[in-house]
Amino acid sequence: MLFNIGKIVINYNNKFLTFSQNKFNFLIIQGFFGEVCLKIPKNIFVRINQRDLILYFDLNKLSVIKKILKSFYFSIIFSSNGLVYNHFVYMNIKGIGYKFKLEKNSLIVYNGNSLPTSFELPKNLKIIENSGPNFLIVFCGDFILLNNFVAKIKNIAKPNKYKEIGVFLEKKL
Repeated sequence: MLFNIGKIVINYNNKFLTFSQNKFNFLIIQGFFGEVCLKIPKNIFVRINQRDLILYFDLNKLSVIKKILKSFYFSIIFSSNGLVYNHFVYMNIKGIGYKFKLEKNSLIVYNGNSLPTSFELPKNLKIIENSGPNFLIVFCGDFILLNNFVAKIKNIAKPNKYKEIGVFLEKKL
């Protein structure tokens, strides 16, 4: 059987990103704002050298893996962008008894109930407390981790536009 191999070369010739691959077939991207681990799909092979990340794939199976290849490629680009420039979410909590409190490695959300809810902060996620207990800036190099964390907080105090209570996302970058 003859293989027809295709390749995509990603040139990352900068000092802010490093790529590596572990024995569990994960691509590890390290940048200024942390690291991201991406699972390498089984039909794609990765080679890393000093300034290039090369994705190899079988052109005979391109119709089958086209979406997987495209998704993996964009995940690499998007994750690299986040690790160099970061992703931000501005959160505002409104209502009587509603507030954010930052303690060591956890965020405590008071949402008008008798007991507050505590969230452990993931390793790569950072929180800046700004202008009082009702406003936070959350940032992370990993976009998926950031969105999952923000969604958990939003589910505790869902926004209600008419009563003007809950967690509101002011800006999302």
